[in-house]
Amino acid sequence: MMEKSMKILSTAVMIVASAFALAGCGSRQSGNKEDKNTITLIAPDHSDVHPKNKDLWMWKQYQKKTGIKVNWEQVKDWDQKKQLILSRKDLPDAFYQTMWSNDELVKYGQQGLFQPLEKLIPKYAPNLYKLMQKDPSLKKGLTTPDGHIYALPYTSDDPLGGGRHFKFYINKKWLTKLNLKAPTNTTELENVLQQFVTKDPNGNGKADEQGFYMDSGQFGALELMIKAAFGFNTAGRTAMENNYYIDNSNTLQYIFSDPKMKQVWQYENELYKKGLVAKTAFAGVDYDKWVADAAKDTVGCFAWVGPDFIGPDAQDDYEPIAILNGPDGKNGSMVTQSSLMGSSAFVVTKDAKDPKTLLKWVDYYYSQAGSIFGFFGKKGVTYNVNDKGEKVYVDKILNYAKGPQLGAYQYLDNVYAGFFPYLEVSEKEKQIAYGRQPETFGIDPLKHMPKQILPTLMATADESAQLSTISTDLDNYVAQARVKFVTGKWNLDSDWDNYQSQLKKIGVDQWVKIRRAQYKRYEKE
Repeated sequence: MMEKSMKILSTAVMIVASAFALAGCGSRQSGNKEDKNTITLIAPDHSDVHPKNKDLWMWKQYQKKTGIKVNWEQVKDWDQKKQLILSRKDLPDAFYQTMWSNDELVKYGQQGLFQPLEKLIPKYAPNLYKLMQKDPSLKKGLTTPDGHIYALPYTSDDPLGGGRHFKFYINKKWLTKLNLKAPTNTTELENVLQQFVTKDPNGNGKADEQGFYMDSGQFGALELMIKAAFGFNTAGRTAMENNYYIDNSNTLQYIFSDPKMKQVWQYENELYKKGLVAKTAFAGVDYDKWVADAAKDTVGCFAWVGPDFIGPDAQDDYEPIAILNGPDGKNGSMVTQSSLMGSSAFVVTKDAKDPKTLLKWVDYYYSQAGSIFGFFGKKGVTYNVNDKGEKVYVDKILNYAKGPQLGAYQYLDNVYAGFFPYLEVSEKEKQIAYGRQPETFGIDPLKHMPKQILPTLMATADESAQLSTISTDLDNYVAQARVKFVTGKWNLDSDWDNYQSQLKKIGVDQWVKIRRAQYKRYEKE
């Protein structure tokens, strides 16, 4: 039955693809003025929470401003369909807000499916070019090993915002009830969690309080913050998430073979052994169960880029901790990612006859004016300005049943789902627009930035082929080892050498060699 359904779906997609291709051929041959002012874009379909792009207020307004009409094709389940779409005879002018990996950008760029843009950007995307000059990591992170730029970025110049900034969230009601201060280092965190799980801070007479608690599979959120506390955050969040850091001699190192990782897992083992991390950390609790438990006031601490992840009933009960030091009170730094939050937000295809117009059209959203328009809209229509000069969404957005963010999404595109070709407004501006108080921190994270903040490093085709197998095997083995070390099934003293030996058998030395070559190229850009 499933096979039959897939055949029907594939046939339907092919029919649509053929119709789209024929329409594209017709429009390109006609050469009239209307066609010259029309561009074709493929974008994700978020119509379950958002009007179709052709009906969205923002895009109607932008058409009036530019005189350019967009023929939108929106696709659900993009990841499953993009290869089929890419195999069409005729492609759209560009892919908008679609996800392509760096490896795919290199592969399809070299095959001629995506057009190189680096020579056009200075003249036809001047706003983006200014951002690249201000922040060289943008250009360096977008440039492939063959020297080309095949896509435009999703970017934020605010280290605190746009989903860049990862932090702990701790139950402030419980801190007040127990007369505790928010922890600033790993020792204080352990002490606070110990009191959370033993002193009934929710006051219901039951021992139902959890220390660090998230849905199973999110243990990495805790570990990301702990790794930073133990000195691994020398190149920012993306580097840690890609399992490397840069040591004091400017040499790239694999985190999970470093002796400091043993200290991280020893600390996590202590938390787990004492019941300060939920026993369901690795299995047994899905997201909905966690949110329901949070609404019952049983969650002491979690980690994410924002408090809303824990659900609307509990999100206001938590305060952020941006800087967590190690047991010596040192090493803590802000866990933030590169300004290059997405490297494939706008991809011009081989069939675009006028890439200059496409760049001009999209470049507006990399300007301050375009950034404001894309997020706030128009004064008196989608936002007003308060007595402090701050932009706040109008009541019909603030009072939207599903919340102000989705309320704004009924009019604007650049407020939800992310990865659009756009410069994000600051996090403070966003929270004020939603009618919320911006986050404040006991320790100013901007005074504790990492030494550098790297984007995802680009790989050659050969490097990608080698890393594909090695990384998969390393990741799987480390995931198993983490569970065993943290839960005590493996002993960190007696089993550590065997663990290191297995990493070498899998190919960690070759992994490091390749990553170091990528980092060296990045530095030379």
